[in-house]
Amino acid sequence: MQAIPVSDEAEPVLPVVEAEVPGTLGPEGRVVEVPGRGAINLRSGVPTTDVAIPKVGRGWTSRRLARILAFQVLYEVDLAHHTPTGVLSRFADIDATRLGDTDDLEYVHGPLPPEVPAYARDLLSGILRHREVLDAEIQKRAPAWPLRQMSVVDRTILRLGLYECRFQHGIVPVKVAINEAIELAKLFGSESLPRFVNGVLGSAVASDGKPTP
Repeated sequence: MQAIPVSDEAEPVLPVVEAEVPGTLGPEGRVVEVPGRGAINLRSGVPTTDVAIPKVGRGWTSRRLARILAFQVLYEVDLAHHTPTGVLSRFADIDATRLGDTDDLEYVHGPLPPEVPAYARDLLSGILRHREVLDAEIQKRAPAWPLRQMSVVDRTILRLGLYECRFQHGIVPVKVAINEAIELAKLFGSESLPRFVNGVLGSAVASDGKPTP
């Protein structure tokens, strides 16, 4: 067998071309945004240990966060018949750094400022206590849509909005309550839901003349 000649010449070393890395170049090096890691200085490297993932809040107020939290709890209670207290505690205590599905960050998770679960708890207790009255009013204002045939999202948002209009008017102005329910509909419902929510709640409020104490 003929031996294959081996060259003593070393392979040429190709020049290293530094790729352009987007980010902000400062005196301490280039800083870039790394998904799940935030702003990272490239000179320091990307940390290998887990870091806190910021809770998605979009600049929401504590009251809106509380409404979203209450919506999440009511949705699960209606759909899976879990206890409200247990569901609320679970959502409020979730460690956001351990969430694997990034879609989960669209929801409200703990740790939360104390006023958020506190107001959510007030909403939950009030809605569950007055649910028969709320459901009767919703059915009256939307007779073409039997409550049991509505989606869980639709009837949950309507209950939430109507409760704030009827029973929280000393805390939340009626117009604000309706607008907040519409925002929930935009966030969690179909394209047509905001208009439906506005129509039902507007009709209920207009027929009152004076809100229920």
